[in-house]
Amino acid sequence: MIEHCSIRKFQAKDLKRLHAIREAAFEPVFRSFRQILGERIAAVALADAEREQADLLDRICGDGSTQDVFVVEHGPHIVAFCAVSCDRGSKVGEIGLNAVHPDHQGQGIGAWMYEAALAHLRAAGMQVATVGTGGDPSHAPARRAYEKAGFGPAIPSVYMYRVL
Repeated sequence: MIEHCSIRKFQAKDLKRLHAIREAAFEPVFRSFRQILGERIAAVALADAEREQADLLDRICGDGSTQDVFVVEHGPHIVAFCAVSCDRGSKVGEIGLNAVHPDHQGQGIGAWMYEAALAHLRAAGMQVATVGTGGDPSHAPARRAYEKAGFGPAIPSVYMYRVL
């Protein structure tokens, strides 16, 4: 599969496809969050989460963004994307919003894409790379892909909720 993939910089004409990939890849994540929190809390705490993520994708792909966005093509079809940012002062680069379409997950595309992102960060002079992900079961595939790309150690973070 990977031998038929290529990676390139985002072009404005790609945005609609990136939104479709984001929606498909994150649907199980948002569903998991709603199950974990319960409908009462999720209805408030996650009311705008999917729209906010869509807005984030628009911002990072927009003119004037400080992030670089790459797309992975399998043949003529975009199957994944990855945003990266560089803090030239601290020399820390970050892999930001990224996704592999569910039809192409589990085939090594994510790990391959992260290696390309890491090469980009190295070439930009970064000395450390970070990536953030969830600790819930729906993020297990992402954690495996990040670990496969050499990420670790991790600092756990917990978000807790309650009804007021």
